[in-house]
Formats: sequence, structure tokens, C-alpha cells
Amino acid sequence: MSVLIRILLVVSAVLMLAFMLKRIRQSKLKIEYTVFWIAFSSVLVLMGIFPKVFYKISEFIGFQSPISMVFLVIIFVLIVKMFFMNIQISQLENKVDALAQQIAIDRKMDKDEKKEEK
Repeated sequence: MSVLIRILLVVSAVLMLAFMLKRIRQSKLKIEYTVFWIAFSSVLVLMGIFPKVFYKISEFIGFQSPISMVFLVIIFVLIVKMFFMNIQISQLENKVDALAQQIAIDRKMDKDEKKEEK
């Protein structure tokens, strides 16, 4: 890996880490969501600083090139992340449906009470 690419990788990962920390301070992103991105950017920093480690790991696992292993791992991690986010979205949609139904019931009961008062 050339020195320029390594420097670019480290700088971009550090910038991503700083961006995530800024979002946490501004309360725009929950800490539980940023843990993933902080870990992800930390791995990118490690890849830029110690590329030989990833060459050894990919060689040990049996990949022909380290980039194939990196792409496979990143795709797998993002698919797992997407799966868990879909679970959260489904749970939130169920809560929204339940709240909408409860609001409709409450409004109907308020209407009926107003009619009885008249």
C-alpha cells in the first residue's frame, strides 16, 4: 500500500471519527449508533497505520489478495448492520401504528363524551 493512500486512509478515518464525536456532542446522534461508526473508523486507522497485519490475516485465512478480504468483511458488517436497523425500523413502525390507533380511540371517546354532555 503506497504511503499516500495510507495517509489518505488515516486522515479520512480520523475526520470521520471527529464528525461522529461532533454529532454526539450536538445530540444529533445517539451514542449507541455511533459506537459502530467509531469502531469502524478505528479499524480504518489501524489499516492505514499497520497494513502488514491485514496482509498476514488475509494470507492466513487464504485470500489471494488482502483487498478481497477487506471488501468481504466490510460488506458482511454492513449487511449485518442493515439487518439490525431493519429490526429497529419494524419495531418503531409497530409502535407508531399502536400510537395512532390509541389516538384514534381517544379521539372517538372524547367525541362520544362531548355528545353525551349535550
